[in-house]
Amino acid sequence: MPLLKHLPPRRLSSRLALTMAAVLFLAAAAQTLLYFKTRDETVLEAEASYQTLAKAIEVAAMQIGPDGWKDPKVLADYRDKLKASGLRDIQVTEAGKPFSETVPVLSPSGPGGAKKKAAKQQAMKDILITGVVGEGAANSVLQLPLVVEGRFLGWVRIAYSLENIRDIVDENFRRRLYALIGVFALGLAVMLLVSRDLVRPIEQLATAAGQVAEGDLEVRVPAERADELGQLARAFNRMTEKLKERQELETRLVRAEKRAEIGHLASGLAHEIKNPLNSLSLGLDVLRRRHSPQDPASAEEYGSRIQVLRSEIERLASLINSFLAFGRPLVMNRTSVKLLDVVKASLDGLAEQAEKARVTTRLQIDGEPGEGTLDGSLIKSVVWNLIQNGIQAMERTGGTLTVHLARIPAAGGEGEEFELVIADSGPGIAPDDLPRLFEPYFSKKEGGVGLGLAMTRRIIEEHGGRILARNREGEPGAEFIVWLPVSAGNGPTSGNLAA
Repeated sequence: MPLLKHLPPRRLSSRLALTMAAVLFLAAAAQTLLYFKTRDETVLEAEASYQTLAKAIEVAAMQIGPDGWKDPKVLADYRDKLKASGLRDIQVTEAGKPFSETVPVLSPSGPGGAKKKAAKQQAMKDILITGVVGEGAANSVLQLPLVVEGRFLGWVRIAYSLENIRDIVDENFRRRLYALIGVFALGLAVMLLVSRDLVRPIEQLATAAGQVAEGDLEVRVPAERADELGQLARAFNRMTEKLKERQELETRLVRAEKRAEIGHLASGLAHEIKNPLNSLSLGLDVLRRRHSPQDPASAEEYGSRIQVLRSEIERLASLINSFLAFGRPLVMNRTSVKLLDVVKASLDGLAEQAEKARVTTRLQIDGEPGEGTLDGSLIKSVVWNLIQNGIQAMERTGGTLTVHLARIPAAGGEGEEFELVIADSGPGIAPDDLPRLFEPYFSKKEGGVGLGLAMTRRIIEEHGGRILARNREGEPGAEFIVWLPVSAGNGPTSGNLAA
């Protein structure tokens, strides 16, 4: 998770402005600190040079007295002090000769061993005191007259070098450059971090928009941000929700139109076919009672033929009833129903059919499902139809039918819902058939009309529930999952969720 997510939520413009302000502040702070540091170093260096020059002049004034006499030992001591103060290459000359050669020294007396006092030193003139201040080759000269008590004795010539100051200025430039590069490198890193934090949700939105364009309305993008991108993400999610609702509404309208067409067709068929079928059924009863052969073998064959004809008449009547039921609006009669009792009753009613098909049924219950506000009759037809389809899928091979019932939190986060899973171990459903499984008139069963699953989904959706058909993962067979809200009005009404 990016570090910027931990910061207080701000608008994008505010965050960018704060980032630029922070970069400018860091650059100004770095330049200011370097300025003060360099200024102090330059001042100290200049002060040291000035102190050295002053010391040289002070030495010349103090050591050369008004009488013009000089003590070489004292001069040597002060030479050492000048060196310690930063003055180098010190020379003292008189009339172009080193000063030590012009100073007379005490000599012993003649043979009597008596010593004479030193003669009076001659007055000094053309004195030149030279020295160098600073490191490196000297490039400037400071020359001052040497005047002691109003008498001009010579010159103090100090050669000095500005390379140390130049080095300080160069070092200052390098520090400023490095500081500036460092600050802007840090600012660039922060900008990259900010841009990465901004680009990632935009890329997610672009990817999600492409998926929506391809027809996937289940896609959602993270919308926990509090800035403009978060607002855009929430608006995108609301848009996909609205598109999904509209798609589901359009799908339901198409189904309603189909049901209306079927209802109109069924009402006409009921008048044209149902009455003749009743007459045929009554005629078969008369034929079996009055015209049955006396011979037992012939009578048995005659009776079987009559029964086949009656079965076909009943099949046609069932087809007409299915058309009528699918075409007319459902009338819901919600009462308090125990879904577990409905499931047990359906399993008991189909136990003989399951035994003939060599199918073992298993019922699994999580906790106590309790009661729900449902139409018991319609829900029983749903459960019956799904269990019967599972048994019929295993008629050739036999197998196991597992029914699992649980009460879970609703998908929308409000209330609770029943989850009913009916799984078989048959051959499964062809992938190409899954999207059309709940469409009217679609059936792969021999003699099937294709209205059973369509009617099942219609009943479930009228209850505000959902149904999903899929092949089982990792094992053979298919499973149908039904979600029904416990209370009336809870849970979203879904379209075709077959996958």
